[in-house]
Amino acid sequence: MPTKKVPRAVISVAFLVLFFGSPRNPALAKDTFPVHDDLFSISFPAERDGWACGRFGTILRTSDAGATWVRQTSGTTFTLSSIFFTDSQNGWAVGNGGTILRTRDGGLKWEAQQSPVEQFHMAVFFLNPEKGFIVSERTHILGTRDGGSTWSVVFQDEDYILKGISFCDDRNGWAVGEFGYIYHTGDGGEHWEKQAGFFELDPETGDIRGEEFLFDVAALDASTVWAVGIQGIVRMSRDGGKTWQGVDIGAPAVPLFRIRAAPDGSILVGGKGVCFLSRDRGKTWQAARFEPPVVYNWIYGISALGARGFAACGDEGAIYLNPGEENLWKRIRY
Repeated sequence: MPTKKVPRAVISVAFLVLFFGSPRNPALAKDTFPVHDDLFSISFPAERDGWACGRFGTILRTSDAGATWVRQTSGTTFTLSSIFFTDSQNGWAVGNGGTILRTRDGGLKWEAQQSPVEQFHMAVFFLNPEKGFIVSERTHILGTRDGGSTWSVVFQDEDYILKGISFCDDRNGWAVGEFGYIYHTGDGGEHWEKQAGFFELDPETGDIRGEEFLFDVAALDASTVWAVGIQGIVRMSRDGGKTWQGVDIGAPAVPLFRIRAAPDGSILVGGKGVCFLSRDRGKTWQAARFEPPVVYNWIYGISALGARGFAACGDEGAIYLNPGEENLWKRIRY
């Protein structure tokens, strides 16, 4: 993977979005949809049951496949960056200030769990209602075997931020983050090994040199893994992460924040003003159509919805749904 000087303005792009959101152009603002708090993550464990989370401790729930949404009481005002449900009862949300929330009843009650580190947790992923992982700052990976009653640091490396995590089965998982760092586990999270990534400070100029930031990862199977990041970067491995290749999906040089795969092998990539769809496991790509368009907005959260559909969320609380029948995502009014 290429190594280059990393502009300091680029380094904090993900944090700027999480803390302040994307700049808005008043001349292009539309009043057809109400403005809600920004949403950063969405999870549909079943086709009718879904949750989304975001700024100021926002948690939303739907029980009718996204047609209507209601706010749940999270008990926090911290930004929640990621939400994950294993089924329609058991879910977790994580975020700023070491926040870890857990529900056992579909969000009727959210309870705080104790984090071993007070960091900004970026993403959460559970293999089952008992075993899960969180990626965080300082290259920390947290793990639990009891549904989060106890969390521990299962891996840590240099002082970089991990942004995304994905497992394809009970044993094989990947975590990605700043400067192109990619870590893999082949034993269910017991051990993690570095597969890619580079960072250094120029001793003469003090410039930061490293690989492109990665924001998310999607593991389709033990061999096929996709990752997306800054400046339209898309990477793919066909050998379990031993080697990675750049893939041109037609994206401009903008941040690509999220990638998700549906059970049928469809893949959706979302970012700043763009989304791209593949219906054949990444062999071919097309621009995803959104109504209204997202050209001046961003998509930060994506979840599979049924066998081949997707739900997406982003700034101003926007939620878009696609049941998988056509290449069109429609914004939901709530």
